[in-house]
Amino acid sequence: MLNKKNIRKLTELVGGEDYLVCTKIPLYTFSYDASQYFGNPDAVVFPTNTEMVSRILKYTKESGIRVVPRGAGTCLSGGAIASNGGIIIAMNKMNKILDINPANKTIFVEAGVTNKQIQNAVESHGLIYAPDPASMNVSTIGGNIAENAGGMRGVKYGCTKDHVLGIEVVLPSGEIIRTGQLMGHNDQIDLTYLLCGSEGTLGVVTKALLSLTPLNSDVVTMTAIFSDLGDAGQCVADIFASGVVPTTMEIMDNTLIRAVEDYTKLGLPKEAAALLLIEVDGYPSEVQGQVPKITEIFKKNNAVSYDIAKNENERQALWKARRSANGALGKLKPSMIVQDVVVPLDRLAMMLKNVSKIADKYGITIAQLAHAGDGNLHPHLLYDYRIPKDVEMVEHACDEIFREALAQGGTLSGEHGIGLEKIKYMPVAFNEASIKFMKSVKEAFDPDNLLNADKVLP
Repeated sequence: MLNKKNIRKLTELVGGEDYLVCTKIPLYTFSYDASQYFGNPDAVVFPTNTEMVSRILKYTKESGIRVVPRGAGTCLSGGAIASNGGIIIAMNKMNKILDINPANKTIFVEAGVTNKQIQNAVESHGLIYAPDPASMNVSTIGGNIAENAGGMRGVKYGCTKDHVLGIEVVLPSGEIIRTGQLMGHNDQIDLTYLLCGSEGTLGVVTKALLSLTPLNSDVVTMTAIFSDLGDAGQCVADIFASGVVPTTMEIMDNTLIRAVEDYTKLGLPKEAAALLLIEVDGYPSEVQGQVPKITEIFKKNNAVSYDIAKNENERQALWKARRSANGALGKLKPSMIVQDVVVPLDRLAMMLKNVSKIADKYGITIAQLAHAGDGNLHPHLLYDYRIPKDVEMVEHACDEIFREALAQGGTLSGEHGIGLEKIKYMPVAFNEASIKFMKSVKEAFDPDNLLNADKVLP
């Protein structure tokens, strides 16, 4: 618990009471993120510049106060909550776009800028910021970096780390460092990749230099309908085996199709076992060569039908359906856990089928959505938190999903992180020496274990 002296000092460090929350009801709004976990912070501070973050972290280190960095709170693994009290550093007020350089194809932003703000800012220059997580309208770039967020374009363009050229970071000691191209072009050990995906356990990101991608002239969006979920999964593997690399590849199962159609009324086939949504982009000659290959693979894998969006309105309607998934499922049950595992592409079909078997085994509803092109599955487990048996069955199902993904040669997370949720599975996924080494990295950055403590590592 913070005492009055701590509160006075924090108020002074952030420049007044308007930049600090320490009363019960407002604090409650920071007690949760998008996961099923809760934790009450003792205070929330809203810094407005890097130097302020530095002063806060110097003080918390001196005082032994735990700190949790937080963006928009869209984290799905409990990474943005104060599980053991302390303070939350909310980065929302550091939300300036500092520079756009179309010639260099870069943008320099503060950590509180949202993904969507970046997309909107660069569109007029004929550029995109390739990572596009489903939460892009609200999720901040600092949070995207912390979790190494992916998105639907990740198949072709990669995840956040593939587009971060350098970051400014405040260490738990309060020291400010810059990495990558923010250090110039001197020879160095580039810490950018180490910090990207570290879930706020090693430092607080305050600024980022990001690479931009030219907007391709030709885009074709296609859908295929399947009567078997496994056929849809095999179709994905065969498309990649053919040499085609789509921009996006998304699978929706029957539960999700029905929910989205009831929600959006877009005319999706409610009887389908699976819908595969694919988009290719590039130069006209490149795209025109890919589309016939894909349609042949649809036929080979028993697609009931396939279609190509005829215009931009149809294309946007399909993406509206995909981005409506979480909202649509929210109408079915009071609670939902969105899981996040990755398997090799040749195991995707098997993993989709096995998740369906797990749902049947425990008598629960699991709607399956996948960034299929990179083997990233998002099973959505629906339940009623007021019914203890529901909660118990969902916990068992999650346990089996994680273990099944690892058994298939996969990983615990593609983009949602380990957070609080998956700590107990880390010794299953990694051997003792690997975990010991990861802990030594954490200790080098944060010897007092104050920054997002009790997350990621057991």
